[in-house]
Amino acid sequence: MVKLYDEFRNDGFVVIGINVREGKKIVKKYIDKYKLNFPVPLDIQGTVVKKYGVRSHPEHFLVNRRGELIGKTLGPRNWTAAKNRDLIRFLLDQN
Repeated sequence: MVKLYDEFRNDGFVVIGINVREGKKIVKKYIDKYKLNFPVPLDIQGTVVKKYGVRSHPEHFLVNRRGELIGKTLGPRNWTAAKNRDLIRFLLDQN
């Protein structure tokens, strides 16, 4: 996600990595270890999980510029693969 964010953030691409039910110290170690450069808010009580019906970790939500959910995936993905990068480019080009 870091590579993808670095590639597209100047085009309006945003990544938010929500951590579920872990404390600040654990999350900070993870952020430092993987050099995450995007926001990682804490969902200590699982509010976001409940609201969005998260069933898997990781789960990715694709939201357009109007804040509309346009897709989601369950489980890990290679977001730097050409087909996924092409999808991000396509979505960023939409109005």
